[in-house]
Amino acid sequence: MRRLPIYFLLDVSESMIGENLYRLEEGLSHIVATLRTDPHALETAWISIIAFAGQVRRLLPLTELTSVVVPSLPAGGGTSLGRAMNYLMDEVDASVYRNTPERKGDWKPIAFLITDGKPTDDIAPALSRWQQHYASRVSLVAVSIGRNADLGVLSQFTDADKVLTLDDSSDGAFQRFIAWVTQSVQARSRSVGDVTKEEQLPDADVSILKKLNLDKPMERVDESNAYFVSKCQRSELPYISRYEPMHQSFDVGSAQLSATTYRLVGCYPVKNSYFEMSSEAPNFATVESDQIFGTPSCPHCGNRIGFAMCSCGNTFCVAGEGEQTCPWCQQRAYFGCFADGESVEISRARG
Repeated sequence: MRRLPIYFLLDVSESMIGENLYRLEEGLSHIVATLRTDPHALETAWISIIAFAGQVRRLLPLTELTSVVVPSLPAGGGTSLGRAMNYLMDEVDASVYRNTPERKGDWKPIAFLITDGKPTDDIAPALSRWQQHYASRVSLVAVSIGRNADLGVLSQFTDADKVLTLDDSSDGAFQRFIAWVTQSVQARSRSVGDVTKEEQLPDADVSILKKLNLDKPMERVDESNAYFVSKCQRSELPYISRYEPMHQSFDVGSAQLSATTYRLVGCYPVKNSYFEMSSEAPNFATVESDQIFGTPSCPHCGNRIGFAMCSCGNTFCVAGEGEQTCPWCQQRAYFGCFADGESVEISRARG
């Protein structure tokens, strides 16, 4: 039986943590459950799930639809799109059967790349490899969650009409997006072998999904959210704080100055697998502490202060003033609040 390989290449970087990651995990389960009711998909569909942040991990090898168990999605730091695309190409080489004199190979694979950020690695080698050897062998659909992804980069990997933006992050919009992905797989499973139809996608719901228009200038979103990795003092588990930028400008004499501050909008628990999924490259991006407004509580243990800074440069949670043990370096020291203290640089995560 000839298989239809379906790959989900999923961005699980810090910017996806929270509602987007939960919805994506639930959405995958819904896709699998719906496809199991479709006789065409049951006959041909095989699914693989690959997650990427700074590192890449195969969560599910190419598996027959009836045997798919949707895994939990990890989280990590960085958006190594180049590394992820190389991994996808290696998986296609290793898992997809090609035509031989003895047997017919698999149907043309389809891959759904879902991301919400800009690449933090060099994509050039992967892009060259893809364009030369894989662009004609794999149908790639690239979806940007929100407007932070680099659509110009995505359009280099696939045709412009297969680059879409999900600009509405509400629960209802995400459910309709998942329904569209499901319909795309169903349509593909019914059109295998028909070269005139296999590249066609169902009409997108234009109220939530917008196709890339190369005739219009691409909107650029400046480096939006700032992310910080902290640890729970009790469990030593990591969590991610997300801060949203606020840009201000003001006049000083004849000059106009601008400043950026960051406001707390969320704090999310993650597992230690976060570090395994994060980029190993050194991170030099920092934010001054006096630019940051709002202190999270710890999402693991509930300590009311989740942003105490140790002399080792890392942050963790404390219940209040007093002696504390840093879960990063195990150093014990007295921690207190000092309103007139100098601003310090805090390392921000890659997003």
